[in-house]
Amino acid sequence: AAAMVDPWSFALFAVYAVAAGPSPLALPFAAWFVFADHTATWKAILDSLPGVWAPIIFVPTLAIAVYWINGLILLTIDVFWRPEILMQYKIQKDQRFDMSKIGKVLRVLFVNQLCIYIFAVFVTWLMINNPDFITYKMPSHKEMTLHTIGYVLVDEVLFYYGHRAMHHKSVYKHCHKMHHEFTSPVGLVAIYCHPFEMFASNLIPLFGGCVPLRSNGFTIVGWVIFGVLGTQTHHCGYHWPWMFYDHQPSFHDFHHQKFTCNYGNITWLDKLHGTDGPWQEHLAAEAKARAAAKSAKAD
Repeated sequence: AAAMVDPWSFALFAVYAVAAGPSPLALPFAAWFVFADHTATWKAILDSLPGVWAPIIFVPTLAIAVYWINGLILLTIDVFWRPEILMQYKIQKDQRFDMSKIGKVLRVLFVNQLCIYIFAVFVTWLMINNPDFITYKMPSHKEMTLHTIGYVLVDEVLFYYGHRAMHHKSVYKHCHKMHHEFTSPVGLVAIYCHPFEMFASNLIPLFGGCVPLRSNGFTIVGWVIFGVLGTQTHHCGYHWPWMFYDHQPSFHDFHHQKFTCNYGNITWLDKLHGTDGPWQEHLAAEAKARAAAKSAKAD
């Protein structure tokens, strides 16, 4: 049966919207994903790719499709079509993507997206004895909401410590330095990284919650879609007006500028370990500059 609309449906919509950085495209997509009936579509996917083939083929292919569609839209805005009205939201206004690097970026992305299929085989092997993993029965919106919140928290812990380890001097030059070639990133380079980092910092945190939670495959599909949109938002280089309440993407963009701070996504572990010091100083300086400008205007 289809998941009924209830208060948990609105909670799930909110979790997806926040995870993706609620863009004008992501919000209607989140509404459609939560409130439409996908029972027949899900059954058709499982019938077309029976047994283990849905998680091994469909989930990675969907993640890759979302990555390219959203990434190319963001690249177009940054490189080919930069109307003045959007430039006020660009975080590093004097920077733009260097199209001479596009060939190298595409080669790296193809290798790393192959890694997604390899990792999907591993996750499916871990989940194969879970009776709720591949079923026609749709999970409830309560289950989807609670599991997705679990994914966010597991992702934060694994990403923070994995990412911080990537900055250790014994690892950085061999691995993570590649990702930091872009000090002013765009959405398309979110997974521009060494294959080892792709596994350690991207795939393991992304799927780390679904195995211990013994999640339904459809819940994982939703998380993958909005997780991909979210990581591209963090690298997009624009702090859009509809994200006025959010520290992202400015928080991660600042990491690409300074390198040695802001290792996490939701700031909690950076606060705990004091790795947000330069960011807090930056925010204080911005606030002071705004106050001075306001005072000068008043005079």
